[in-house]
Amino acid sequence: MTGEMERIDPITGEEPDGTTWPIHAAIAKALGGEVMPFDKYQGPYIVIGKDVRISNPPAPRHLGVVCLWVGEDEDGSYVYREDTDTTAQFFPGDCEDAVQAARELVA
Repeated sequence: MTGEMERIDPITGEEPDGTTWPIHAAIAKALGGEVMPFDKYQGPYIVIGKDVRISNPPAPRHLGVVCLWVGEDEDGSYVYREDTDTTAQFFPGDCEDAVQAARELVA
């Protein structure tokens, strides 16, 4: 068995088993994104933006989409923006601070 998440509520960040991801949900709500399933151990990620195609296939996909990850390391909690490879720190467990960190990354 792998750690793959089957599904998650894109608004509330709740899994069918009742596990919730409140920081992810707060960031998604504040920035107009959605919580997306990924891995039971690493957690979900947040998608902001729409899939934009600038020409007919095989045009690049996911232009205009920002993926944010929430994690912890030896320095504390952080939000990571995948496309720019940047992070912003926030106080562990603090949803408001996490939202502010995410805003800094997408500004």
